[in-house]
Amino acid sequence: MNKPLAVITGAGSGIGRASSIKFHQHGYQIACLDVNLQEANKTLQLIKNEGKAYKVDVMNHEEVRDISKEIVRDLSNPSALVNCAGISPIPKPVHLFEIDEWKKVININLNGSFYMMKYLIPNLLKNNNSSIVNISSVLGIVANPTTAGYTASKHAIIGLTKAAALDYASQGLRVNCVGPGVVKTNMTKEILNDPELKDMLSRQTPLGRVADPSEVANLIYFLSSEKATFITGSFFAVDGGYTAV
Repeated sequence: MNKPLAVITGAGSGIGRASSIKFHQHGYQIACLDVNLQEANKTLQLIKNEGKAYKVDVMNHEEVRDISKEIVRDLSNPSALVNCAGISPIPKPVHLFEIDEWKKVININLNGSFYMMKYLIPNLLKNNNSSIVNISSVLGIVANPTTAGYTASKHAIIGLTKAAALDYASQGLRVNCVGPGVVKTNMTKEILNDPELKDMLSRQTPLGRVADPSEVANLIYFLSSEKATFITGSFFAVDGGYTAV
């Protein structure tokens, strides 16, 4: 019997890599997508080469379209899509955002998730109990100063998730969204290498620490599993209590 397939963007590091490992532990083969093919291949090696690594720039809808066709041809119709690819621009107030910077964060964080959904949903619908999990952020429901681009993109992902969940609920495709707080990833490496900043972020989080990527991956997998078959259109914070304060 063929193993089910999970397609995971941003699979070369952080939450994407942790999710690839988690799904593999539960019997999936993984299409590891990343703009950095070398890192995607490292993830593939960690999951015993059960799947395939692909280089893709999620900002390029034609590239996403072509890779989506290639994945189905190489592997199978996916049962799960996890949109982890994302960036966090340099903090600055709205009027100092360069137009190209704004476009880039929206293109990767929001449009990239939309492109992956657009081109893979027809294939996801061919399997029973298929699932999409999009990655938003705690900044999908609150805001911090100097984070307008990131915050706007992450708020929008929640809206995209809810609308898509309603589009496909009657066809059995579930769409959910998770909102991590501060997680130890390449995106936060510079911040967490500063002891004062790390201490400040830990103090702002009721659990008193930052998250490991595997802790987010646990929820992502749960939402894609048979234990979550009545959950769709929902947002779940994974933030150590940050948004409860």
